This record gives sequence, C-alpha cells and structure tokens, in this order.
Amino acid sequence: MGWKNDPLVGKGAPAIDIRPGGGAPPLLAASANPYSGGFYPLGRIFTVGDVATLRETDVLTGVEKRIYSQHVTKVDLEADRVEYNNGFSVTDLMGNPIKAGTLSFDAPLQFAPAELQIGKKWTAAFVRSDRGKISSAYYDLQIVRREKITVPAGEFDTFRIEGQGWNRTHGSHLEVNFWLVPGLNFPVKREWITRWRSHFNNTERHELVSLRQQAIGL
Repeated sequence: MGWKNDPLVGKGAPAIDIRPGGGAPPLLAASANPYSGGFYPLGRIFTVGDVATLRETDVLTGVEKRIYSQHVTKVDLEADRVEYNNGFSVTDLMGNPIKAGTLSFDAPLQFAPAELQIGKKWTAAFVRSDRGKISSAYYDLQIVRREKITVPAGEFDTFRIEGQGWNRTHGSHLEVNFWLVPGLNFPVKREWITRWRSHFNNTERHELVSLRQQAIGL
C-alpha cells in the first residue's frame, strides 16, 4: 500500500490496492482520546480509473444479490462532480450521491462529512426524483464510534455513521449506516433500510470486496 507522497503515485501504480485476503492498509492511528476517536479529514481524491468492487446482500436474510463494480470514468473539479460507469452514477468530490441510475437528488446528499470525529452531528435534507416521482426527506446523522469490521476485502478500523430519517411525502422511516475510513474513496460498508409501518421496502447492505485508487488525500 502506498501513500500520496509515494513516488509511484501518478505514474501508474495505485496509492491504494486492496484485494480479498490481502489485508487492509492501516490508515487510522490508535487514538489517545476514546471520546473523539481522533480527528481526520475525509481525505478523498477521485481519479479516472479508480475502481471499487462491492457485494450487495439483504440486511435481513444475508442472501447475496450481486457483485458489482463502480469505475470512476470522469472527474470534473470545477463542477464538483464525479461520474461512475459512464454517468450511471454521479457524486460530488466528497463522494456524496447526486444520481444513481434513475434516482437523482436536488443537491448532493451529504452522507460523508469533510471531517471525521466521534460525536459529529448534521442533518441532510433533500428532494429526490425517481422516474418522475418526487418526494421530500431528511436524515439526522451522527458519527457514533470507531469500529473494527470485517468485509470481503479484509478487516478495517472505521468510523461508524448512523442516520435516522423520514420521507415526508410517503411517510416512510429511513435508516442508513456507513462505515468510513479516511482516505478511502468508497465506504467499506453501508446499509440502507426503508420501512413503511411494519413493512420493509428496502434492506440493502453493500460491502467492499476490492479497491484500486490512484491517490489519497491524507
């Protein structure tokens, strides 16, 4: 694993190269402050050619749905825009979603803050559009703790972000959980759960399988 000052970075060798069974790079140092978990910049730098492979499973059943890849195919610094798989998905430069297939948001949905520190809180309010259907919703998010987790790509020391929200238009309860590592362009793990009354509409879990990225912002 290389760092941003590695002489090979920018010359074809990735700054990050994580594969199943290969172990995860130690990007987080042990913190002397158990309450804050330390203070880290998000540290994401997207480059055309970055690629993450992920596994999607059902949160409730654990059944695997698919293995898929997200390739960074365009980065526009002036427009604050990153495109994946030739525009199928779009985020801002922090990795916050703007578009995913037919789903789009009126502004980047801020799941990833600029800095990571236990206790940080914020609200992400948004309007979403999907095939002409528009709804208004929000999440209240908080970085709750540092947590070691294991995914197909290996074991990671992460910051865990939890979010609870409400779709005001449909009356649906929203829940998201993210596990982020400073410097990695993609979440190590994320969960999306949508519930209307006692019925689960969406129960997705996405876990990192492999990652190659050209630069790191730490």
